[in-house]
Amino acid sequence: MELTPRLALAARFCENSRRIIDVGCDHGHLCLALIRQGAEHAYASDLRPGPLRSARENIARAGLAEKIDAVLCPGLEAFSPEDADTVVICGMGGETIAAILEAAPWTKDGAHRLVLQPMTCGDRLRRWLAEHGYTVEDEALAQEGRRLYTVLLARGGGVPEGAENRYVFTSYLINDPLFPLYRRQLEEKYRRAAAGRRRAGLDAGEEEAILRRLEELHGT
Repeated sequence: MELTPRLALAARFCENSRRIIDVGCDHGHLCLALIRQGAEHAYASDLRPGPLRSARENIARAGLAEKIDAVLCPGLEAFSPEDADTVVICGMGGETIAAILEAAPWTKDGAHRLVLQPMTCGDRLRRWLAEHGYTVEDEALAQEGRRLYTVLLARGGGVPEGAENRYVFTSYLINDPLFPLYRRQLEEKYRRAAAGRRRAGLDAGEEEAILRRLEELHGT
């Protein structure tokens, strides 16, 4: 089994984790990889019975049922702080990830590593983290086909990151090898958004500020 680039990057951010909760585990591939990577125990959690059934089958087939528990629950409702040192939430919208963290305030204690991969609304997730006592400690890009994904490593406490880039990305991405491509994609997105707002007679100041910041980063 080979992880997709997106999940492989999430696994990299989980290095040296001992106990992991994977929220929205889908078919359990990440948990399997992390146990093989050296983790002691993992929880493959999902709120959908179908994917969780598939995860259980994959776990059993790999002979790792003693090291990976499949848990049916929404978000982190079935877990307590003692269950893990790392929480992974991949493949969801940024606002959904924020809602899961908000419902589990123990994730802000600074003792838990949070590996987050928003499929949409990454800017809203970064802003939420900064405004609710979390710090992004790293961020990197993964490419699958023409699509780029960001994966964030966050933790409670510390100094909030991302405001200088209007939460569209953190400073960690600027030196990522894929950042020039990501920057071009962002420029196209915000040019379209600004043009659309102007056509509708609305203020495009936020979009224009983001475009100015991206222009400053040309050549980096």
